[in-house]
Amino acid sequence: MKKIIFTALIFASILIQVKAQSVFTTVPVVNGKVVFQQFIHIDQEFSNDQRYALLYKWGKDNYARNPLLSGIRFDDKARTITVSSKIELLLPQNSNGVREKVIMNYRFDATITNTGCMLVVRDVTYQNSQSPNSSFFPKTFTAEETITPAAISAVSGLDKEFRTNTQKSTLFYLNELYDDLSKIFNLGK
Repeated sequence: MKKIIFTALIFASILIQVKAQSVFTTVPVVNGKVVFQQFIHIDQEFSNDQRYALLYKWGKDNYARNPLLSGIRFDDKARTITVSSKIELLLPQNSNGVREKVIMNYRFDATITNTGCMLVVRDVTYQNSQSPNSSFFPKTFTAEETITPAAISAVSGLDKEFRTNTQKSTLFYLNELYDDLSKIFNLGK
């Protein structure tokens, strides 16, 4: 009995830790647009110039040679990077046993402030290249019409599964992006 309780406690603590690491758990809509924002606190041992140098290096290392990169801009004066890129998301299996792939286009800004780094992800769109209607040019869907609670509740069946799975994969990817960016500011920890 003690073994079962101990195992349950360990499992619960793991779940709490995983949940605590997920900063993007819902799809926020600001003025009719999907905009993900999260602030990363940075230890005060770094100056703003050191923080920006870390951000600049991270941006170059992770995006400069990325074949899916649309554009990257560094603003040294404002201490900001803006990245436009895309990623292929493999969605969870649907009720028909199919795992669809979706191309997610997105833009994000990472800006150094006096106390940290502000991450803002916006202009999210999707292309479902496996759609039967996508002959040469796949159809593009906005985040607003795909992953918001209103968009998901407006459909049913496989369409609802597709939108729900796209939302799950988007949130998972954005949490990975946040974690990756956060790590550069916690080098010695």
